[in-house]
Amino acid sequence: MFKIFNILLFTIGMAYSQSSDLIFSDGNEYYNNNQFDDAIEAYESILNRGFYSVDLYYNLGNAYYRLDDFANARWSYEMGIIKDPRNKDIFHNLVLTKQKIPNTLEIPDSKILNMINNFLASFTYGDFIFFSSLMFLFYSISFTLYRMTLSTYLVGLYYCFMFLFFLGTSFSVIKFLWEENNSFGIILNDETQLYSAPFLNDDIKISLFFSGNKVKIEQTTDRWLEISSMDGRKGWIRLEDIRTLE
Repeated sequence: MFKIFNILLFTIGMAYSQSSDLIFSDGNEYYNNNQFDDAIEAYESILNRGFYSVDLYYNLGNAYYRLDDFANARWSYEMGIIKDPRNKDIFHNLVLTKQKIPNTLEIPDSKILNMINNFLASFTYGDFIFFSSLMFLFYSISFTLYRMTLSTYLVGLYYCFMFLFFLGTSFSVIKFLWEENNSFGIILNDETQLYSAPFLNDDIKISLFFSGNKVKIEQTTDRWLEISSMDGRKGWIRLEDIRTLE
């Protein structure tokens, strides 16, 4: 019975996957025919099914960009960068999109901070895990060979791999903590109101955010998000006004 259940789940998964591939092809055809609204509907339906890929985020961003919806275009490119930090095409389009967004809020210029953020953003958590695993494998091989041959050359080699293993492990932990404590979102609606508390009340309005800006998410409720911006503002916005990068 359990085996039949697994086969059934596998069959359903394959059917959904093939269906998503067909929808993706339809979306690409819509895009090539300048039917950008239809292309977006097709791409978004794939995301709603729980499937995603770098190409999907890239094409979705391009479709939103062609409709001058720079907020959703930025969200799409940012999601693509999260999945593939070294994708030059997505990064290039992200830069172009940010130039189209008025009153863009950016991280304060700091060479050290920028270097750290750029380094961590250039690799995924999986990249650091893979590097650590590879270094541990090389360390194990070199240590085994040293025990067999007692070669002094191999002593330095396995110490080097051991150091790289611990370095990779440390960066894996840092990347994990960095992602856990750095949740962001893109403001969707123009003139999004920032409140000092999670209530709709004119007396607690603080300021406005414009669509396309990236903010940090501090905490969430059912309908509200507490956010902080790159210029130091902090407050609450409605959940419907933002699209989270997760």
